[in-house]
Amino acid sequence: MRIVAALFLFVLTLSPARAIELTIGDEEAMKPVRTLVAAFIQPGFERFAEQAELAEIAVSSLCKEPGDRSLEAARNAFKDSALALARVEFLRTGPLAQENRLERLLFWPDRRGIALRQVQGVIAERDESVTNPANLPEKSVALQGYTALEYLLFGTGSDGLAEPGDAFRCGFAHAVAANIHLIAAELSNEWNAEDGFAAAWTHPGPENDYFRSIEEVISEMLSIPSEAFEIIRDQRLKPIVPDDDGKANPKSALFWRSDLTMPFIRASFDALRAYFEVSEMVSILPEDQRWLGKSIEFEFNNSRDILTRLQMPVADILDDEDRAGELGYLVILTQSLQQLFGTQVTAALGLSVGFSSLDGD
Repeated sequence: MRIVAALFLFVLTLSPARAIELTIGDEEAMKPVRTLVAAFIQPGFERFAEQAELAEIAVSSLCKEPGDRSLEAARNAFKDSALALARVEFLRTGPLAQENRLERLLFWPDRRGIALRQVQGVIAERDESVTNPANLPEKSVALQGYTALEYLLFGTGSDGLAEPGDAFRCGFAHAVAANIHLIAAELSNEWNAEDGFAAAWTHPGPENDYFRSIEEVISEMLSIPSEAFEIIRDQRLKPIVPDDDGKANPKSALFWRSDLTMPFIRASFDALRAYFEVSEMVSILPEDQRWLGKSIEFEFNNSRDILTRLQMPVADILDDEDRAGELGYLVILTQSLQQLFGTQVTAALGLSVGFSSLDGD
């Protein structure tokens, strides 16, 4: 049985026309996927593993030699690592969708504040078991990834990491950073292994446990950006957009403590644009439908312009009526991009969109 992402956005079913096979040959249809894997996905997970390792090293150095500079270095390394995650976390297929890796890296959305309560509880109890990286995979996923590490490095009491005497909190932070590095390395290895997921995605066939046909491969390639834009819209943007009464809560945003909310969203947009451009997926569309590529580029350009102006703390955006309005417009652009990928491009290829597994999340 084919293994799919835990939060697979669309069930894409072939129409009787089987447009992919009728309009282009098999090799031409597979070229975007093979290019995407080699030029975008594999290098992306390699960079993520490298940045995660640097973050682990920086936090380790902070624990060994506390100080303002080492704390700043650890915080900056956290940001670089998180932004590297932003560039691949939408690839919710294969390795990232297995063994709870996504949830262990990024426990979000967390509407009930579970991660905050659990991290604060561990700090209050001074549970030494969390300072050993080997123990974390058996702990709650809320204690294993970036939301936990952000609180440890940026949350209440984190400035004390610059002073000697907070060995427990720093040890906990180092264990989380080491756990993130381990998961990142696993992801990179599984995408690059000779018989790993990349091979499965680029060589469909009756003996393939993941993809039996080219149509399944193309469906997966197209579902990823559509799902990603729904996630950005519903889980990253809508919670911080002011309601009809003009009220908004900046602390409902992902990574608000580290002021990484908007840089993370921009990194996701930039990566999704690269995903689109590197794959050259427009090349498999029928000639009379390739104008869709221009529409996608247009919406990416609009999004980039807005995101360039919104690279600031969420609280500052919400304090400015014009900036808050642009945040709302970004939601509209995200919806447009989701529809372009998930409805119009798929329809042009003779595919139809089914239900969304994120409905009601």
